[in-house]
Amino acid sequence: MNKIEQTSPDKVDGKLIKYRQGDCLSIDCGNGKYLGALISNKFKKYYDITLIEFYKPHKPGLTDFTNGKFFGTRFGSWEELTYAVNVRMIECKYVDNSLEIEKVGSVKLISNFIKDGYAYLDKIEQLKKHYLEELPIRIEKSKNAEKFPDLAFVSKHLVDFSHIVE
Repeated sequence: MNKIEQTSPDKVDGKLIKYRQGDCLSIDCGNGKYLGALISNKFKKYYDITLIEFYKPHKPGLTDFTNGKFFGTRFGSWEELTYAVNVRMIECKYVDNSLEIEKVGSVKLISNFIKDGYAYLDKIEQLKKHYLEELPIRIEKSKNAEKFPDLAFVSKHLVDFSHIVE
């Protein structure tokens, strides 16, 4: 039986990575606007990047994360909700070498959140495109979920960041 080989959370190909789980990033989109993104995890040679609701003409600060909403979902009963982060996976090497990406702070994440979906991306432009396409959908789905508070929807939402931090 083959076991899945555990990789170091701090290294790729023997080299230390720049970012860690919980790091909050500012991403310069090259058009005068910035995205906010969270390193929600690292898997093998990829960072799991979770977007927050932030696309503005200034860099996000740590409070934009802690008081903001992330791309994710929730499921379960209202008595016991589980939160999941939506993930875009980008190679650590690309992110670490990108001059457009910088750390603006760090948060301690809870241990029991999960992924609600993921896709592999190659460039910041793809991350921006994903954000612009997904945001209106997530806003609408989040509004619909608020109209029916007794139902624990599984859908594309904007979820309060406070649900995934300690």
